[in-house]
Amino acid sequence: MPNNKRDLSLDMTGLELPVSGDLRYSSGPSGSILEANIKKTFGGEEGSITPSIGYTDQRGNFSDDFLNSDVRSKTIRAGVDGDLQLMDGDLDLTGSLLGARTFTDENVNIPSMNQTFSNSNVGTFTKIGIGARMGMFDVTANRQKQSGSDPYYSGTLGINIGKGGRFEYSDSNKSDPTIGFNYNLSF
Repeated sequence: MPNNKRDLSLDMTGLELPVSGDLRYSSGPSGSILEANIKKTFGGEEGSITPSIGYTDQRGNFSDDFLNSDVRSKTIRAGVDGDLQLMDGDLDLTGSLLGARTFTDENVNIPSMNQTFSNSNVGTFTKIGIGARMGMFDVTANRQKQSGSDPYYSGTLGINIGKGGRFEYSDSNKSDPTIGFNYNLSF
């Protein structure tokens, strides 16, 4: 009996693309999601900058004895991450910026009442982050804003102690501050 099974093996180790990224698709009985991300890092002696773009198409449906619902969301993202080393690498600065826009269409059908409702909306999301590290000290600050919500601000101040210890103070405008200490010991 002939073997009809075929194996496809591609050796792509020598292939160098001008960008990197990922592509993901999953599907199930109640919907699907397609996500694509592309980024490119430009580096130099003192740091790098990485612009990125992404797209998500998410579809979902729900049905029961009372209603049928179909939702489709499309999100477009653009961002940039960067880092810079100054003073012969003794000072590291980082920054990131992300913006996203989501378009959502929802259709709800209630067959028993012979009614259909449609809702479309557009939402935005932005995130800005900065950070610095010098010696054993580091600090970060972030701002996130979503349509219809107040901005969320957060930050940390950390001190690395020895080879395995870390003291950290964190605070935000939506929760109480926290103080933590961790120590990792390998033996």
